[in-house]
Amino acid sequence: MENLENIKKYYLHEDDFSKLHFEVQDLKSYFEHNQAQASKAHIHGFYQLIWFTTAGIHYIDYEAINHQKNSLVFINTNQIHYFCPQAENEGMLIHFNDFFINQFNQELAQRFSLSIFNEIGQPYITAQNSEVDRIKILLKLIQEENEQTDPLQKEQLFFLLSGLLLSIERIKNQNKIDVLFKNRDFELAYAFKKEVYNHRGSFPSSEYYTQQLHTNTKKLTAVTKQYLGGTPAQIIKNIKVLEAKRKLGHKQLPIQSIAFDLGFDQPTYFTKYFKKITGITPKEFQAIIP
Repeated sequence: MENLENIKKYYLHEDDFSKLHFEVQDLKSYFEHNQAQASKAHIHGFYQLIWFTTAGIHYIDYEAINHQKNSLVFINTNQIHYFCPQAENEGMLIHFNDFFINQFNQELAQRFSLSIFNEIGQPYITAQNSEVDRIKILLKLIQEENEQTDPLQKEQLFFLLSGLLLSIERIKNQNKIDVLFKNRDFELAYAFKKEVYNHRGSFPSSEYYTQQLHTNTKKLTAVTKQYLGGTPAQIIKNIKVLEAKRKLGHKQLPIQSIAFDLGFDQPTYFTKYFKKITGITPKEFQAIIP
């Protein structure tokens, strides 16, 4: 097993609001310069967009994401991820946070958190034909604008980033009129998942959430199956295991403490629960974390 260590959390200028709170970098150069840190499990206090121009593997919440070339991967704030050292990792990397967008449009920040950075479904899109050309143009304009220093730079970057995110939104929703951020069923599924995260230290039954969300079991089950890929009980179980993995990544936290934090009365029950779902014990999982 590796030496005890915490998962590193990185910030984008943190509380220094005199900074731009936005950056764009060549992915290959970034990875080569930061390979030691980028190849280890870590989290960000900001959003991350990764444009992969080559096929490869990327890891999000300890799951291997096999992406094709011309894929855009979106990492939400506080999601655990890391790069595969054996992949080519070529493309472009964009970092930004809520502060950057909120300066110009708070509604867009909320919209993109719901339509793109929602941790629901596939965490990437693969662009095709004309979509690739459009994204490449937007990324080139963003890269060029990022090198400017005039007073309008921040505003220009905001509009260019918004255009890129709207293009991603369009591809994700396959040009449907009833886009996700206006779809009440999707909003219910999103609200359910958010509530489960908010109660990840206790994990009440699914009946509790139907009351909180002013719905019924049949409706909640229908929308979670459609958008989250399982019943409410299955989603609660999956999130419990995901939260356990995230906590186990902080190797200085005793497994007993993690068990209690997740609402288990006995650490032994937590170990059995975790192994039943993942096939390995919490200690064995910690041993394979990069």
